Amino acid sequence: MKKKVLSGLLISAIALSVVAPIAASADDYDAQIQSQQDLINSLQSQQSDLQTQISSVQADVDSINSQAEELLAQQKTLAEEAEQLQNEIVSLQERIEKREATIQEQARDVQVNGSSTNFIDAVINSESLTDAISRVTAMTTIVNANNELVNQQKEDKAAVEQKQTEVAEKQEEVNATQVELEAQKGDLINKQAELNVLTTTLAAQQATAESDKAALEEQKAQAEAEAAALIAEQERVAAAALEAQQQEEAQNDTPAVDNNGGSNGGGSTPNSNGGNSGGTVTPTPIPTPAPSTGDTSSVRSAIVSYAQQFLGTPYVWGGTTPSGFDCSGLTSYVYSNAAGISIGRVTTSQEYAGTVISVSEAQPGDLVFFGSRGSTHHVGIYLGGGQFIHAPQTGDVVKITSTAYYAPSFAVRVL
Repeated sequence: MKKKVLSGLLISAIALSVVAPIAASADDYDAQIQSQQDLINSLQSQQSDLQTQISSVQADVDSINSQAEELLAQQKTLAEEAEQLQNEIVSLQERIEKREATIQEQARDVQVNGSSTNFIDAVINSESLTDAISRVTAMTTIVNANNELVNQQKEDKAAVEQKQTEVAEKQEEVNATQVELEAQKGDLINKQAELNVLTTTLAAQQATAESDKAALEEQKAQAEAEAAALIAEQERVAAAALEAQQQEEAQNDTPAVDNNGGSNGGGSTPNSNGGNSGGTVTPTPIPTPAPSTGDTSSVRSAIVSYAQQFLGTPYVWGGTTPSGFDCSGLTSYVYSNAAGISIGRVTTSQEYAGTVISVSEAQPGDLVFFGSRGSTHHVGIYLGGGQFIHAPQTGDVVKITSTAYYAPSFAVRVL
C-alpha cells in the first residue's frame, strides 16, 4: 500500500513539475499578447482621430478650391470687361484726336484773325440786316458747338480714366485675394500631406503590432503543443513505472511451488509445459474484470448515449469534466458516470481495463486505442457502424469520426 501511495505522489509530482512552468509560460505569453492588443487598439484610435482631422482639412481645401474657382470666374469677367473697355478707349481716343485737330484748327483761326474781326466782317459784309443776323447766329452756333466739343472731350477723357482706375483696382483686389487663398491652400495641403504620412506610419506600426501578436500567439500554441507532448510522455512514463511496480508486487505475492508440485498453501500450480515448476511462476497481466452490470447490452447503450451528450465539448488538455475533456478524460468520465466503472485516467491504464480484441470485433461501448499497447497516445469509444466518439486535439471538440478515416490500432472490451 505504501508503495502505491508513493507511486501516486511521484506521478503527481511529475505532473506538477511540468504544469507549473507551463502555466507561468502561458501567463507570460498572454501578458505579451494583451500588451500588443492594447498597442493595436491605441494605434487604431489614433488613426481614427487622424482620419477626422484629414476629413476636416479636406473640407477646408475643398472650400478654398471653390473660392478659387469663383475668383477665376471673376478674373475672366474682368478680362472681358477690360477688353471691352480697351476697345471703348481706342474709339474715344480716335474721337478725341479728331476733336483735338478741329479745336487746334479753330484756335489757329482765332489766333490769326480774332473772333471780333470775324463777327465785324460778317456784319459789314452782310447784304442786309437779315443777312447780318443770320451770319452772327451761324457763327454763334459754331462757337457753341466748339465749346460743346471741348466739354465732351473733357468728359470722355475723364470717363476713360475713371474706368481704367476701377478696373485696375478690381483686378488688384482679385489678385490679392487669390494670393491669400493660394497661400492658405498650400498650408492646408502640407498639413494634409503630414497627416497622411502620420496615418501611413500608424498603419505600418499597427501591421507590425498585429504581426508581433500573431507571432506570439503562434509561439504560445507551439509551446502549449510541446508542453502537452512533454506531459503526455511524462504521464506515459509514470504510468508504465506504476504498472511495472504493480507487476512486481503481484509477482512477490505469488506463492512458491515446491519440487513435488505442491504449493506452500497445499495446492499445485502447473508450469507452462504442463509439469511442476522448480521455482516461482511469472504471472501474465490479467485484465481487470468488469463489475457485475446485469444487462450488458443496456449498459453499452447507456455508455454510447451518455458519451454523445458531450458532442461539441471543447478539447482541454488534462480536462476531465464537461467543461473540457482530453481523450482519456472523456472515456474515464463516461464509463464512471454512465456505468459506474473505473477504467483509469490515462490511456496506458485504460488499455488493461478489459480484454484486447481486434477493431473488427468491436461492439458499441468498447474502447478503441491508437498506438502500440503500452504506449498508446489516443483513445475513443466505439459507437458501431465504423464510427467512434473522441476528444481529438487542442483547438477541436468532442466529435464522431469514422474508423475508415482514422483507423484505431486495437480495441478493448470492458463489458
